[in-house]
Amino acid sequence: MQTGLRLPEEALITVTAPAGPGRVLTPIVGLSGEALLDRQPRSVADALRGLPGVSVRTNSRGETVARVRGSDERQTLVFLDGAPLAVPWDGRVDIGLIPAGLIGGLSVRKGAGAIEYGANAVAGVVDLTTRQEGSLAVAQAGPYALKNLSAAGVVPLGGLSLTLAATHQAQGALPVARRSALPFNQPASDRRTNTDLAATSLFAGLGGMAGALEWRVSVLNIDARRGIAPESDRDPASARYWRTPDWNLTQAQVALELPIGAATARAVGWRQWFGQTIEAYRDVTYAALRSREIDEDNTVGGRFTLSHPLGPTSLRWSLSGQVSDHLQTDIAIPPGTQPAPLLYRQSLASGGVEADVPLGAARLTLGLGLDRSANPRTGDKPVQPARQAATFSAALALKPADGVSLTVSGGRRNRFPSARELFGEALGRFLPNPALLPEQAWLADAELGWRAGPFTLTLTPFWQRVEGSIGQRIVRVNGVNLRQRFNQAPATSIGVDAAMQVPLADGLTLELTGSALDASSTGQPLLQRPAHEMLIALDWAPREAFDLRAELRRVGPARDLAPDGNLARLAPATEINLRARVPVFRIGTVPISATAAIDNLTNAVILPQLGLPQPGRSIRIGLIVGG
Repeated sequence: MQTGLRLPEEALITVTAPAGPGRVLTPIVGLSGEALLDRQPRSVADALRGLPGVSVRTNSRGETVARVRGSDERQTLVFLDGAPLAVPWDGRVDIGLIPAGLIGGLSVRKGAGAIEYGANAVAGVVDLTTRQEGSLAVAQAGPYALKNLSAAGVVPLGGLSLTLAATHQAQGALPVARRSALPFNQPASDRRTNTDLAATSLFAGLGGMAGALEWRVSVLNIDARRGIAPESDRDPASARYWRTPDWNLTQAQVALELPIGAATARAVGWRQWFGQTIEAYRDVTYAALRSREIDEDNTVGGRFTLSHPLGPTSLRWSLSGQVSDHLQTDIAIPPGTQPAPLLYRQSLASGGVEADVPLGAARLTLGLGLDRSANPRTGDKPVQPARQAATFSAALALKPADGVSLTVSGGRRNRFPSARELFGEALGRFLPNPALLPEQAWLADAELGWRAGPFTLTLTPFWQRVEGSIGQRIVRVNGVNLRQRFNQAPATSIGVDAAMQVPLADGLTLELTGSALDASSTGQPLLQRPAHEMLIALDWAPREAFDLRAELRRVGPARDLAPDGNLARLAPATEINLRARVPVFRIGTVPISATAAIDNLTNAVILPQLGLPQPGRSIRIGLIVGG
């Protein structure tokens, strides 16, 4: 049985950037529905761990984010059924709160991605699709009041298709791997300070045909509250003590597809409402409030594409844009009086064209476009000029021999600073820098794939150079060290992604994935970029009687910024994860399976960021219905 790792040559149709007979897309990796079932992820963040070229970490705000090939997390956009999920104020979304039970398929597109993704999709795109068929229910529990409950299913209604999903995640606290790794802000307890979570999500989607028009409307709501672990690498006087008692994201979207003769028109529209409250406390007791931040965001956007032949060439025109308002209220305690909110507004627009050109046995796709960003409302900060930049790309696909494929791609992509990067102060942690300029990324890669029956091997060397890369520095203001974002010298990343699947016996598959990375700017390493990440997994599913999976994940050394502004080393670490799924009985044709999952079996200390280690050993047992 294959583990379900998606490698090149497998057709992957997504709402966002559909494949076509002559279209050359940049490197892709992902997971099929069967692989998602075997890995038992609770969230999209769990599902992404171990994919080559993808690094997942939880930041100091408690958000879980993904980086592709050492890029910044804001250079990696997340799409759900064709619409971006990122909250524009911050330029990212917490993938730890997107439930895995909702997802029918997951892919990561790397490099100079398709024109449909628009501005800010610089180094990679996480493309999520909701369940399109079947049903699945999961119930799991574990120590520290851990709960994972989800159900999703597709119901045919005559000529319509209704998708419903609901998920609840909860935990009383995250386990501590080793208390000695937390020198500050951690009492003598194996429960990580202030790491409780409760999150509930609901999804509904309805689709069908109206003549030749295919349509689908959907709504996703995620409601959460959580604690945010305090930094353990600094003394109590300089650490941050935060909680988010209210976090809510609602996104409604509509997707349309209509053939018009030989052409095809596609449109996706989205409306997003986001709100959160961040409370800052005075010390680790979380008893006395110091300040409160109230955020309210309202975003509307859309994308239109038209594909049509022109002689032997196929053309694809794309136009996308969105406008987002951010209302922010900062309350100091005392006195606790609520001032008038500050209004920030940012608009993004992208347009361009791609051409698929046949070259004998080879295929070539060329792209050219323009991105634009404006900030017409800037709260109490200086007015900013609108900025724009061109984007272009080329991708060539060859088949040198049977079972062998080669894709060479490259181009330039743009990322405009988010409004938070320009104007945000993070409850006194950051010094704003409204003069930030856009990042421009030059990207190149060559993906070599080899298939021999069920055996697959993919090697992808890559090179990235980001001009105007946004980094962080320490600025001392009135005797206090504040962080400030700035356009640093060009940053260069060079590395290689690799993935291999080897069938060892009937139902037994060896999976090897990994990345090696060297990322630096003016001779200094980029922060929090491991030198290598590797996953070795054995998946045993004899005749689908059961499924056992063992994973060894190795994370290499990295560097981070210490509180005094100096570079500190993040030590390498090895994590072992185990999974089991055993069918126990059936109700009619519906299988019921018992499950068990152990994360970080050996309680390894894994530091993706100074002072914020990953959790220690976690155990889950439960049932899966369907699948």
